[in-house]
Amino acid sequence: MRGTIYLVGMVLAAACNMQSSPVPVRGNASLLVGEWSGEYQSSATGRAGSIVFTLQAGRDTAFGDVLMIPVNYEPPADNRLPELDRPRPQLLRISFVGCEATQVTGWLDPYTDPATGETIYTSFEGSLNGDVLKGTFDSRGQASGKRYDGKWRVKRRPAKS
Repeated sequence: MRGTIYLVGMVLAAACNMQSSPVPVRGNASLLVGEWSGEYQSSATGRAGSIVFTLQAGRDTAFGDVLMIPVNYEPPADNRLPELDRPRPQLLRISFVGCEATQVTGWLDPYTDPATGETIYTSFEGSLNGDVLKGTFDSRGQASGKRYDGKWRVKRRPAKS
């Protein structure tokens, strides 16, 4: 089941990549040039999803998003429309990325938790090792103050020849 969710997430994220939001990149942006894709997961919430991020050489603005897959999400069968009252995948916007040496930090725009309706704030940090970026994220509920953490990993796609 988790493999199916991952596959659905990757397909949806790839489709959404063309409409990705601009993401300001500060610091040593040249280390992040390329097309990155991967996933995140949180054992605290049971949620997982996909990450896409693209930065062209010589630019200080990238494009990227995170696709959050609700717990126990099942895509509609037989190409039917999803039921309106069921949680659906949610596209989250990466709003800032900073890169100093091999350390990466950033945050997402606030978003609504699909389970509680609470506004959530998420920051992330990680490290670059060759063509792999991996790290942790910390999410916090605005009203409750509850904190949730998780791990993420993205890999740079080989350059097109």
